[in-house]
Amino acid sequence: MTDPRDIAGRLADEPTQVRGRVLELLDEISAPLHPREIERALCRAGYSRSQARPIVKALKSLPIIAIGGGNLSLPRSNS
Repeated sequence: MTDPRDIAGRLADEPTQVRGRVLELLDEISAPLHPREIERALCRAGYSRSQARPIVKALKSLPIIAIGGGNLSLPRSNS
C-alpha cells in the first residue's frame, strides 16, 4: 500500500487545475448516500426489500465513514 504522505506529495506537485479536479472527484465519491439509495443498492445486490430495511436502519445508527463495495455500483443522486 502506498504511503499517504507520498500521495500527498505527488498531488502537491501537480498543477492547480489537476489538484482542484482531484478534490472535486474525491468529494463526489465520498458524498453520503441517502438511506433510500443504500436500500436500492442492497436490493440490486440480492437482498429483498424486507431484508434491506433493517440493514439500513442498523447502518444509520453506526458512525460509518466509508464502506468498500467491491464491484457494487451505487447510484449518485443529482441533488
